[in-house]
Amino acid sequence: MIATHVRTAARAALAAAVVGTASLGFLGSMGVANAGGDYGPDTCQEGYVWREANAADHVCVKPATRDQARADNAAAGSRRAGGGAYGPNTCVNGFVWREAYDGDVVCVTTAVRQQAKDDNAAAASRKASLNIWLTTYVSGNKCTGDVCTVVSDSGSQYKINGDHFNNGTITLIVNSNNGTRLATYTVTAGAHNGYAGASFGYETNMWDPTSGFGSSCKKVNDAYIQAYDPNSQRWSEKLPFVHNCTR
Repeated sequence: MIATHVRTAARAALAAAVVGTASLGFLGSMGVANAGGDYGPDTCQEGYVWREANAADHVCVKPATRDQARADNAAAGSRRAGGGAYGPNTCVNGFVWREAYDGDVVCVTTAVRQQAKDDNAAAASRKASLNIWLTTYVSGNKCTGDVCTVVSDSGSQYKINGDHFNNGTITLIVNSNNGTRLATYTVTAGAHNGYAGASFGYETNMWDPTSGFGSSCKKVNDAYIQAYDPNSQRWSEKLPFVHNCTR
């Protein structure tokens, strides 16, 4: 077998722009849902819609739950007792306040009130908030046929991670702070245990300049990463990071 060694001087070249595919090893199953467009920070994941128990209610629920909320609002007057221990909002026997939001006194069944509590508790996990973060990994030896590349120092490479996306292909871009495109990657987001919505982990070929030979580098964020989710038509927030070595 022929072995070649990656020397520290050559590592900067490995950060050149590339188009890649996903490595999902770090993740492992959560369902996601249909955003169908960009509705700002309250955009729901695919398969969920706003509950709309009132005009400001943007809790993401299944469509059947929104239909239930509308039906309960329409029936609200017929379910009030007209007086009692809780005044004019006292419910007739068999109904309770929904409490989907502060001050919600629409009378519903106990099952519907419990559903509202459960949906409120799950609200954050159902939004297409497009969270991304960086970790690092050590690539080790890589072989093509009988030719292997051996990493000769203790440096590590960047891994781009994300959750709260929709199922499908996500585009990752890496730009310098002056706007120059450094890399473009594509990754498939899917369901993995422990992560809300669709999630991914992509092992890039970009070296962390503050590790290994470059451990003396200053940690100056000179670039950023963004992810695009075509289902919700949204971009993630910019994630700043150190791309080049500053001494």
